[in-house]
Amino acid sequence: MRLADKVALITGAGSGIGRASALRFALEGARVVVVDWKPDGGRETVARIQADGGQALFVAADVSQEADVQRMVATAVEMYGRLDILFNNAAIQVFGTIPETPTSDWDQVLDVNLKGVYLGCKYAIPRMIAQEAAVS
Repeated sequence: MRLADKVALITGAGSGIGRASALRFALEGARVVVVDWKPDGGRETVARIQADGGQALFVAADVSQEADVQRMVATAVEMYGRLDILFNNAAIQVFGTIPETPTSDWDQVLDVNLKGVYLGCKYAIPRMIAQEAAVS
């Protein structure tokens, strides 16, 4: 169990690569914070982890929203006492040509795919540094 005693927060874990990663992290011993903006998918991932004997909790969050990101990181620390791994996996895509794509759709892609990664790091990294300093 390579991730025993570790806490992993995975965004976009309600489906696809995020779900597969959450399942694998749990199999490797991590306690997993499953984050997704779609509650059904997130809860299904948690149920699958728990059915396999792992520990997980679901946090509904939109990674493009700063308050949601602050809350997901704070929840991980409150529930599990630490945060060791942040996997900024959440992403969206729009289909169509550039002339067809509304600017609002493009802004949403940038907010989720880029700003979401920035916000995840902005709030998770200080928690990780602080817990390492407390151990040293």
